[in-house]
Amino acid sequence: MEHQPIAADLERWERIDGVIYDMTPPPTSEHQRIVGNLFREISVYLKGKTCTAYPAPFGVWLDTEDDGNYVEPDITIVCDPSKIQPKGCVGVPDMVIEVLSPATAKKDKAAKLRAYRTAGVREYWIADPSNQIVEVYRLADDNVFPTVYGKDDTVAVGIFGDLHINMQDIF
Repeated sequence: MEHQPIAADLERWERIDGVIYDMTPPPTSEHQRIVGNLFREISVYLKGKTCTAYPAPFGVWLDTEDDGNYVEPDITIVCDPSKIQPKGCVGVPDMVIEVLSPATAKKDKAAKLRAYRTAGVREYWIADPSNQIVEVYRLADDNVFPTVYGKDDTVAVGIFGDLHINMQDIF
């Protein structure tokens, strides 16, 4: 039987539906460039507004219990300041963005999508650097399937009616 790591064994980890996921190796420079570009576009828009964007590493406890789902999205947007605690976000964020890497793609597209949908995250983006696409799940609208945008598209952020991000600025 393969050894299932416990959180104490790992430097950075996530827990989704009782399964501990190791967050190594660290992300690539391409991954971080895309995270930075997305974060810049969103955080500039949010300047002076109630919502705040947080880049990883930033802890998110989707359940208020410490033994519930714990994740570290690449970008987390929280519009309820009462959810922000010294350790991170305790409660459901409004929007989450994950940038795929080979080590995390399956987890981001399956376990995290399920956890975010179940918890009540309103919008979930999965950016795919290899294919230069973004899958947008508008979970608040009960959409099961994503809308897929390419590098030549402009994407409206569903939770903010007037924020549009040109994917050429991201990829």
